Amino acid sequence: MEHSLKLLSNYLQNILEQPEAPALRPEDLSPDFWELGEKMALLAETVHDLTNQLQQKTEALELENQVLMDNIQAMDEISWALEQNNQELRNNLALVNALTDYTHNMIFVYTADTCQEVHANQPARWFQKAHAQTATQLTRTLLDKQPEIQRQLDYNQKSQKMETEHSGEEANSIECSSSMRWDMALGDSDDTYVFYQVESFLIPWFRPDAENSHDARKHAIVHIVIDETEKQRRQKMIYRFAYVDPLTNLKNRRYAMEKMEQWVQEGTAFTLSFIDVDYLKYCNDTFGHEEGDSYLVEISRALQSLGGEVCRVGGDEFFVLQTESALDEQDRKLEELRQNLLTDKSSGHPKCFSYATTLVPAHSATPLTTYISDTDTKMYQYKQKYKIPLSDVVYRDDRI
Repeated sequence: MEHSLKLLSNYLQNILEQPEAPALRPEDLSPDFWELGEKMALLAETVHDLTNQLQQKTEALELENQVLMDNIQAMDEISWALEQNNQELRNNLALVNALTDYTHNMIFVYTADTCQEVHANQPARWFQKAHAQTATQLTRTLLDKQPEIQRQLDYNQKSQKMETEHSGEEANSIECSSSMRWDMALGDSDDTYVFYQVESFLIPWFRPDAENSHDARKHAIVHIVIDETEKQRRQKMIYRFAYVDPLTNLKNRRYAMEKMEQWVQEGTAFTLSFIDVDYLKYCNDTFGHEEGDSYLVEISRALQSLGGEVCRVGGDEFFVLQTESALDEQDRKLEELRQNLLTDKSSGHPKCFSYATTLVPAHSATPLTTYISDTDTKMYQYKQKYKIPLSDVVYRDDRI
């Protein structure tokens, strides 16, 4: 009995110290201790299983702990890299803020989410003080445009990214920097219009007044505002010199030729009416060139009542170009206008013109100079046939 108790005691101690101890053999115990020996064997198996599970969990926890430590180290590295990037961004933006003061163009920067102004260069600040009313309009227009700009620039960046992934080539940093150009016209305080060209960029922007670095790093929209007013005026002046007759404010021969060439290329049929003013020399010689100029202006206004493109192509010659008028209908209108001028005695001198009209068909292969020459010939034939002699239309002046 004492032998069996000693065996059981030693076996239990071995189980607690070494879970993988050799199993207890029942034949080593007396019959009275067999049942207890079986229970001790079950206990040994249970302790062995629990020990294995505990070891597995310990290994899993050690692995998780190692992963966690690796993640913490990686986060520290990322945080350090972000801090370096933020510092670099601070330095770059400080340089940008300084450099923008040396351009004559206005630069405004607004946050993309709250539309808060975060930067305005020196020309922009001066403009806000010197032209407060126009500056208010400009700011409102910029902010109203921002959602559209952001959508367009986001779409451009996504499209460029998809094209890059599809082509498998690395994107060029210059090509990927997208911007949007648009025009703006504002009424000034003296009832004139000022014109601006705006180029807008969506960029990251660091806000130094933010409470933490996450709030500080935001997207902003940079608007470079270029005053195009003088350029627009010069362009209009150049256009007037090139295409506008200074006396009548009608378009000139150059414009008429380009317009007819355009219609021919587009395949548009049109009527060409050639008008030559009658009695202009008599008016100039008798009443002076100022009255002669007034006579030409009156004729030009009368022709404009017909619609279409009216052009002064020579001293006393005009073109009337119509795209939606039949040949007979155009001649009828011209004849009616001619008769009205003949019956008008208000100016003290005769007023009239001779005319001819030609149809230029769509997709015509005949040179325009041919149509013009033929119409000119028809007009002079009309003049020889229907022009009233000067002696029959000169209004007598009782003072002579």
